[in-house]
Amino acid sequence: MIVRNVGDLGDKLYKNSQPPKALVKAGKNRRIDTLLEQDKKDEVIQMLRGNYRFEMKFDHVGGQTTLPYYERMVDIFLADSENRFCVMMVDKQNPSFDGDGMGDAWETYTKYIAMLVVREMKNLPSDELCLIVDEITKPQNKPLSLEDTIMSKIREEVAKDASLNFNNIFGAFTIESHSSLPMQLCDVLLGAVAYDYKKKSGLNSARTEQKKEAFVQKIRSALGVSTLASEFTHSSKAYFDVFEGV
Repeated sequence: MIVRNVGDLGDKLYKNSQPPKALVKAGKNRRIDTLLEQDKKDEVIQMLRGNYRFEMKFDHVGGQTTLPYYERMVDIFLADSENRFCVMMVDKQNPSFDGDGMGDAWETYTKYIAMLVVREMKNLPSDELCLIVDEITKPQNKPLSLEDTIMSKIREEVAKDASLNFNNIFGAFTIESHSSLPMQLCDVLLGAVAYDYKKKSGLNSARTEQKKEAFVQKIRSALGVSTLASEFTHSSKAYFDVFEGV
């Protein structure tokens, strides 16, 4: 996801996130009260010890009380024509998929990030970009940090195209997703696309469809498509691009 008006997006997402956060907190408090009434103090202690951080994520979509706020996230994103979202879906069952050439999870993850960034660099040749990446655990056998690994692979991709300037990437750093509402928005949009690809292959459970379908339909309708599980580019509102990689 590429955002130019970062402050404006962040402010709107923050205001939108406060009501569902309050609803979730109230629900947790009611649960604690119920457990205390049932003299289930050990369960209360476990709940209080849990390191829970409120996040708006696709996995949490489904409750009717919070659904309008997830739908509002989509409206906020689409309201700014300078926002961009690009997602690459990879089908490992595709005969063209080169599983042997991908390496381990770390190498695969960073390679795909580099591919996505370079694709957008080609679309936005005059833009300077700062990369913000969701934090993952670095394997002990990897010499470079996540940021340095990504930058190294972007440099390799950029070197193949004389029209690109590596210096347009002026920084990269990782954060935990619970601390960034724009990153949570990215998770929500990505989850919706993945949901439709799973739906296309019959991989969603009936319960998942019951919880997520209305929300994903909101995105389909806003983009004017019958499914998110196909290659398409929407640009009449914000830029929304889905393509299939191998």
